Amino acid sequence: MKFLACAVILAVLVAVSEGNETPKLSAKSKSLENSGTAKRDKLFSKLFDTYNKDNYPENSTVNVGVSLLDVGFDSDKDVMNSHVWMRMTWTDDRFSWDESEFGVNVLRVPAEKVWQPDIALYNGVHNKMDCYDTNVLVYPSGLVLWVPPCHIQSYCNLTLNHGPYEEQVCTLKFGSWTFDGYTMGLELYKDKNSTLVDVSYFNNRQYSITQNAAIKEEKKYDCCVEPYYDVLFTLGFQRKPEVAPTCVKN
Repeated sequence: MKFLACAVILAVLVAVSEGNETPKLSAKSKSLENSGTAKRDKLFSKLFDTYNKDNYPENSTVNVGVSLLDVGFDSDKDVMNSHVWMRMTWTDDRFSWDESEFGVNVLRVPAEKVWQPDIALYNGVHNKMDCYDTNVLVYPSGLVLWVPPCHIQSYCNLTLNHGPYEEQVCTLKFGSWTFDGYTMGLELYKDKNSTLVDVSYFNNRQYSITQNAAIKEEKKYDCCVEPYYDVLFTLGFQRKPEVAPTCVKN
């Protein structure tokens, strides 16, 4: 009898416990349904269920810019080492949506999940830039913004042996590795109406910047009728007087 009574009491307690939990779960589910997470899930399904990141968008133009954070020089190898934030935007119409329908004005998506332009550093030491994995920002218009932090090494004819204050002029040339100008456009990224290298974050105790220029170039080759574009950034550096090396004779 005691066993039966205990069993009945246990069954009642379980039923009461389950009865109290059920409304909580329903309320949580309802809250989730109305949350930004649910809205983004719905939008992700719309955008990515049939999306193929290996296929490039039609009639897209890639805008390329650079924010320079720090720089160093290897005179033995004629190499400039730069820490930068690359700035790239392009439009992918497959990502467009009605903001009023989904209630989402921007999506943060891992960069490896979307098509990326094959922008290469033409005068780079390595074929591929060393960039950190970051998200891209995707907007309702289909605009994609990607700002990966990168460490890049580029060849430069250094003249450090000409004197401690000799100006060093180096370039960074970027362009698509496989796309011609008819298939993918290329332009300079404009930030606050400027296409120059952004140096507002530059912090180097040894060098100051003396030159900053940016141009878009078009090239045609004998093999092909299509134009090929690149963007060329030119930077000049000069050692600051207070850190110039000195020679002391005994």
